[in-house]
Amino acid sequence: MAATMGNPVTREAGMTEAPRATIRHVTLATDLTARSDRAFDRAVALARRWHAKLLIVHAVEERQHPTDQPSWRRGADPVRAARSKLQFDYPGWEGLETAIEVRAGDPETVVLEAAGRENTDLIVTGISREDLYGRDELGALVPALARKALAPLLVVKKRPTAAPRRVVVASDLTDTSHTALHLAVGLFGPGRLTLFNAFDIPYRGLVGDRDELERTMRPSVIEECRAVLVDAAGTTAAEQIEIVAELGAPAPILAQLVLDRDIDLVVTGTYGRSGLMDVLVGSTAMDILAQVSCDVLVARRKAS
Repeated sequence: MAATMGNPVTREAGMTEAPRATIRHVTLATDLTARSDRAFDRAVALARRWHAKLLIVHAVEERQHPTDQPSWRRGADPVRAARSKLQFDYPGWEGLETAIEVRAGDPETVVLEAAGRENTDLIVTGISREDLYGRDELGALVPALARKALAPLLVVKKRPTAAPRRVVVASDLTDTSHTALHLAVGLFGPGRLTLFNAFDIPYRGLVGDRDELERTMRPSVIEECRAVLVDAAGTTAAEQIEIVAELGAPAPILAQLVLDRDIDLVVTGTYGRSGLMDVLVGSTAMDILAQVSCDVLVARRKAS
């Protein structure tokens, strides 16, 4: 069976190139606002491209209703109203094998339970609010899914037009970030990929010449990146992947790279030397999600 996005590609001994991955099940987490339309369109497009099943999940957050009012004054049943909206106001998924799940509850719980039950290969969702001049507001659901979901999480920011052409894999060269690299190679092949690494040293502010430090460190960092690529993807694939190594904090440098090169997608894992996603959420991983202007695919490393 082909490797899926829920089970990142692994390389067997003697392989010269990582095998391709496939998606067989997509879960869309939507709040039914206008902002989530981009995630809806992306999920439908992915399901069509991969001939995958699509599960559309919406959580109706429970609210207290006065019990002393007649039923006609309490408004429509929110679960029924949301299901009706999905069925009639969201065209485009005709012909797909699609299921709709709408139920009352906390969004994090509802989405995680649905995705886990279906053993989904990919969760797709949007952000709370876009800020063209600063950090996007991710909302509460994105950090929760990035921290807890077993399947990769695609956070959609751009309006989908086509499959990603330019993909950057953000890696700190530890085992925890290898998951992102395996996933990217398996999904897109090596020809579209750039490996990005932001390197630094303790107490860099005490170093006199920053440019000299960067020139001195970059060659060894690039060689380390190249070794990681060979190990993760094989020699043939590694030769096709560009390496970008820059001195400084990952998120702002990566955000500028996305703008300069018109990057379509950033793929990242548990980005950080500690490898602890629970600690890093709200730090580097969330900084990348908030600051880059393109879609972000987060691949969480499963606990060993």
